[in-house]
Amino acid sequence: MKKLLALLLCLAMVATVFAACGDGGESSSSAPESSKAEASAPESSGGESSEAGEPSGEAVNGTNPGNVLPIVTEPVTLTIAKERHMLDTTKSYNEKASFKNITEETGLTLKFTELAAGTAAEKVPLMLAGGDMPDVFWALLSDAQILQNETQLVPLEDMLETFAPNSMKTYSELGTDWRTIATTPSGHIYGMLSRYESLYENTGDGIQIINKKWLEAVNKEVPTTLDEYYEVLKAFKEQDPNGNGQADEIPYCFAEDMWCASITNDIGMWGIGNGYGDTNSNFHIRDGKVSGTVNTPEYREYLEFFHKLYAEGLIDAEGFSQNTEVFSNKIKNNQVGTYYSWTALEYLSSEQEKDWVVLPTIAAKEGVQPVANGEIDRSTINKNGWVITTQCEHPEAALRLWDYLARDAESKMTVAMGPKGELWDEYPEGGYYFVVPENTTPEFTFEHMKYTYGTVNNHPLVTKAETPKNDGEISPAAALRDQMVAAVDKDYVPKSGQLPQSYVSPEAIDERAFIETDLKSYIKQFRSQAIMDGFDDAAWDAYCKRLDDLQYPAWLQWYQDFMDGNL
Repeated sequence: MKKLLALLLCLAMVATVFAACGDGGESSSSAPESSKAEASAPESSGGESSEAGEPSGEAVNGTNPGNVLPIVTEPVTLTIAKERHMLDTTKSYNEKASFKNITEETGLTLKFTELAAGTAAEKVPLMLAGGDMPDVFWALLSDAQILQNETQLVPLEDMLETFAPNSMKTYSELGTDWRTIATTPSGHIYGMLSRYESLYENTGDGIQIINKKWLEAVNKEVPTTLDEYYEVLKAFKEQDPNGNGQADEIPYCFAEDMWCASITNDIGMWGIGNGYGDTNSNFHIRDGKVSGTVNTPEYREYLEFFHKLYAEGLIDAEGFSQNTEVFSNKIKNNQVGTYYSWTALEYLSSEQEKDWVVLPTIAAKEGVQPVANGEIDRSTINKNGWVITTQCEHPEAALRLWDYLARDAESKMTVAMGPKGELWDEYPEGGYYFVVPENTTPEFTFEHMKYTYGTVNNHPLVTKAETPKNDGEISPAAALRDQMVAAVDKDYVPKSGQLPQSYVSPEAIDERAFIETDLKSYIKQFRSQAIMDGFDDAAWDAYCKRLDDLQYPAWLQWYQDFMDGNL
């Protein structure tokens, strides 16, 4: 009866309210036929949505427009694919604050297809190829997957004004042209924007931290040169800084396949690269010009130095093969002297974190400008945060669900970090701030809390103005990451060295993928072999020639064309 009354009220008020502008308020051309037939909502004068709870036009495909609640006129179930984070201790996304009462509020029942941490790269392509897709991919699809599967995705551009007014308001407040970011070469928009417009703590990636208690134990200062760094690592190995009487210290711990702890973080000490990983470490951009890194004398010096460390037992012998659990357990067991991290709170309690300090970026030799792993004023927008598939019988409802989560800053922050008052809160005079609880433990760290209470970076887009502050006076631990970033941000990649966020053509994506699969694999293989086993002049020359054979110059030219807007 309540649904019937709501529908009658909606029809009675149609004459006094308006639908969104655009192509007559029509839904996407890829929406189901039933949706197309009903999509002629009344013309509006400006495309503004109604106030929350007020209808702004007729229902389309069983979905109310604007901010009308419930979202649907009859119950609808949506399936949503999402990868779980390894630190998330919930059993289901339905336990999170944003979704606990979602059915009562919207009329939608959500069925989450929750992919185990680390399995999305394998499972998502199978879902796309086999046609066994969810209604929504949540923060799972790459640009390449969008462009290679456009026929299986619902274009959103004609639905946005009518079914996503809150998101459109947010986009209008950005400091950049969101359509340039979101629009594919075919002219369509398939993804809703997510994450933060720009977050200072996300300016950087992995930042190296060092155990100051160990430094005190071996009577050393924080190293500032490569020679001092070597001497500190050697002291960590030889002088039992953890005081347990065993030779179990790992002076420098890394995990090659972990984004935040990869040994590729270190090439910046030689002034090369645009950051960590199998892409950014393989090139660098200076004043808009793309150059290679992994065939340079500086890269060779990097390999030789780390081979020396490996041969002397100063870096983790398991670093090229260990997983996150093994890596983190070594840190928790007080076996590690230095490593790259988001913050020490990632694996340690608030009390244990106090034993660690940032290791400032080291220049490998005089005259080198070191590169830290980050970008000045980096945009952190994800343009594929919420992608609706043609499997979805109610794409309007799926879009409205995302827009419902985006209805205001507090809702977006609840998706991101859980309920207000836990990991974020509001100033009495307005505005928000982050909170790091003081009761964290090694078993339930702040990082566990973030991924358990919320989704961290997979929330509807939050503008700079809406973003909570890291207020050290209220929550000193909350400001920790900002302080870490500030310690190295002078060495981040400037704007002139950053890649654009725009899409490129599917053909260009295919061209790059064809080159880089074997190329990246070979670079990674040689890096690990060179660090573990060493190499001579003949091996280096053969490696450089093999890079040419694998089209390394063509791969670099691809990125130059991308920088120049020629793809």
